[in-house]
Amino acid sequence: MSGVKWSQRMGSNYMKRKEFLKEIDGFDRGTLNEKANTLAEELMRLRFKKASKQLEKGHLLSQTRKALARVKTKLAQKAAKA
Repeated sequence: MSGVKWSQRMGSNYMKRKEFLKEIDGFDRGTLNEKANTLAEELMRLRFKKASKQLEKGHLLSQTRKALARVKTKLAQKAAKA
């Protein structure tokens, strides 16, 4: 799934919350950091599109923001264990 933008997985391919959590549960810290950076960049692009009135799917903002929060939470959990 690497190389696929979060917004490209929306629609019929949208991952449910439990599926997403199961996916990131097996990631190590480096992969989680990479995923967080990717989601942060995607969120920035979506905000720019919204500001310029080019964003057609406004729900992508909240879904991307929540996915980023989930990844950061998993990172914090892994850091607390170490």
